[in-house]
Amino acid sequence: MNPATLALLIPIIAIVGGFIISIMKLRDSQGKAQAEYDKHTQVLQKELDGLRQRVETLERLVTDDAYDIKRNIENA
Repeated sequence: MNPATLALLIPIIAIVGGFIISIMKLRDSQGKAQAEYDKHTQVLQKELDGLRQRVETLERLVTDDAYDIKRNIENA
């Protein structure tokens, strides 16, 4: 390989290598961001499930014939 070709290849290899490293860093940061997003989504899903259970309990209490709020207030 002559010196002119070598002088041309070294900067090209350095530039391409820099791009490859940048792409690898970007993919790594995207993977971390996706993991954080998934974790946050799981927390929100658990909270939503808890709220749904509470609403179902309240609906059962309100629609239960044996549970008469008005009578309980008057007797108190």
